[in-house]
Amino acid sequence: MQKVLVSEIGSEMTVVNAFSDLDTENPRLLGQGVSPTTLLDGDVEIGIRLAVTDLEKDIGPVGSLGKIPFYATSSASTWRNVQEGNGQNTLNALEIQDSLQIVTGRILPTPRAIMKAVQLIYEEVGDVLVLDVGSESTDVYSVTLMSEPLAQRTVGEDLGIFINALALVKLIGENKIKEHHGQDWEKLLKSRPETPEEIALSAELTAAAVTIVLQRHSGRSYNDNEAGGKVTSVAGRDLTKIRWIVGTGVALTQLPNGLEIMRGSIQGMKDDLFPQGSIAMLLDKDCIMASLGVLTTPFRQGAWQLLRESLGVEN
Repeated sequence: MQKVLVSEIGSEMTVVNAFSDLDTENPRLLGQGVSPTTLLDGDVEIGIRLAVTDLEKDIGPVGSLGKIPFYATSSASTWRNVQEGNGQNTLNALEIQDSLQIVTGRILPTPRAIMKAVQLIYEEVGDVLVLDVGSESTDVYSVTLMSEPLAQRTVGEDLGIFINALALVKLIGENKIKEHHGQDWEKLLKSRPETPEEIALSAELTAAAVTIVLQRHSGRSYNDNEAGGKVTSVAGRDLTKIRWIVGTGVALTQLPNGLEIMRGSIQGMKDDLFPQGSIAMLLDKDCIMASLGVLTTPFRQGAWQLLRESLGVEN
């Protein structure tokens, strides 16, 4: 059984997903290991190895690192120049990539990997929109024939659920957050909320982030007065033909009611260029969309099968 590993290197956490049988009709997600990211320690590979060790607690030995197929994605905080805390040289993306000796396959920025998965859905199903709710930002991707360019991403760097939560709270209104969660609401901010109070705060922030980023991404029509009379023009993305709306990102998928939160935010959208009526709303419950995006080139059919399973879509 040939194992394939994919590491997702985030600003806080590094995840390693293990897959098998990707070139067969029955590909499998074997398990997932997690470790703090060790970028500021000067070597992100340390965090990857720790995540592999965590993974092996569940699935057993994965094989000899450096020899088995191993791919990776990396978030924008690691792909920009990052100054080490100890004042040594700045690490850039090329140096990070060169340092990953155990990663034998392709390394992509996480947003590009997610877009490849979004494009895979488009090729199989049609027009699609994907929400990626994260600790640092909330981003939305769409691929639709109704707008140019065909594929586009809107980045909400002020819509993070944990690291950039203060910026998001300002958009919501801090008094509103205090009213709902108390004067000490900041103590409830957790990247991995566990208590009912922590989950409630994270859920409210997530719902607001989804609504705001959708408003920024979605287009609007307006009447443009010209010599010949009124002409209807479009500003922004025309999303009226979207068939699937998919949620991913650990800040969303880890919530017990993540799909309901996403659905509630979407149903509140009234823009005339946002899809109305029957739309499939799906959650990437295994949170593997970025990993599968990297695998779309070498294992396209296996990646599509596993993505459908994570979304709860039957063949």
